[in-house]
Amino acid sequence: MRQSRALLAAASLLSAPCAMAAQEDEQVWLAQFSTVEVGKKVLLFTDVQLRFTDGAERLGQVLLRPAVGYRITSSDTLFLGYAYVRTEPLNGTPTDEHRMFQQALVRVVGGPGKTTVTSRTRVEQRWLEGRSGMGWRLRQQVRLDAPLAKGLNAIVWAEPFVNLDTTAWGQRAGFDQLRGFAGVGVPIARGIAIEAGYSGQYVNRFNAPDRMNHIGSLSLTIRK
Repeated sequence: MRQSRALLAAASLLSAPCAMAAQEDEQVWLAQFSTVEVGKKVLLFTDVQLRFTDGAERLGQVLLRPAVGYRITSSDTLFLGYAYVRTEPLNGTPTDEHRMFQQALVRVVGGPGKTTVTSRTRVEQRWLEGRSGMGWRLRQQVRLDAPLAKGLNAIVWAEPFVNLDTTAWGQRAGFDQLRGFAGVGVPIARGIAIEAGYSGQYVNRFNAPDRMNHIGSLSLTIRK
């Protein structure tokens, strides 16, 4: 019952901005996350994403994000990483974005096999090739994992983005976007799982109508 209520609440959260958004799009995001332990304290993380936009008919964005993590406790990890993002808008100029980021991943409550809440705080420094200036952005994700049945988890998360400054290339200080997800996680082998569901992305745009993206999300997670 609690899991069902959480999913309904997430669906309400994700659909609420739709009425405010002037433009909408249907997309499909495919992701692969890998975490490899190097000793007891150090983690190597990689994130590869392909984002199909404009009715999910074309590859509009590619993201590559490696990072190194250091486990400060059994449930808390600090990360330092880099991200490359290639964006090709349908009627715009392609961009190549580079980011450095620092991240804290904290398990608030719960543990393996239990209902778990985790917090992920990420600070990004962003550059666009060919344009001057660096932008700072803060992202705060809160995620709920709740067992539904043996090997099956309900997953709900929300993540607001806030720009901390204004840049010459178009970033404006203030609320940037809100992402959310509601779906399920299914293990398919030892250390390998699939997460599938609906993700909503409400984007606050300053020089164009705001945008609501409806995303079919499928992720493959590998832990070794």
